[in-house]
Amino acid sequence: MLTWKDPKTGLEWQCKSPGKMNWHEAIKYAGSLSLDGNDDWHLPAISELETLLDRSVLYKKLRPIMREEIPFRDILSYWSSTTFKDHTINAWIIMFDGGYVLSYHKNNVYYVRSVRG
Repeated sequence: MLTWKDPKTGLEWQCKSPGKMNWHEAIKYAGSLSLDGNDDWHLPAISELETLLDRSVLYKKLRPIMREEIPFRDILSYWSSTTFKDHTINAWIIMFDGGYVLSYHKNNVYYVRSVRG
């Protein structure tokens, strides 16, 4: 399976992450991706990434985890395309190990997963 379409949101997700890269590389990678016959992939906005969280099931310290039905479940940290408004050298990430939503410097390296829809 190369992609998975989320029945809750209609978003189609890349199943296999290409690995870690900085934010600038992630934006470029996602924008140039051609997968499953589609070339309109992008790095997800933080609001799109957050749809993968299950806020009804809480993890240690009352944090959500990745939804059970997602075929590519993991506990890694992923870039979003969303720049942190108050400090634009940072962008938002989600750490799926406990559902943390934080901003980090765009030169840091985190995992990437593209989306379309």
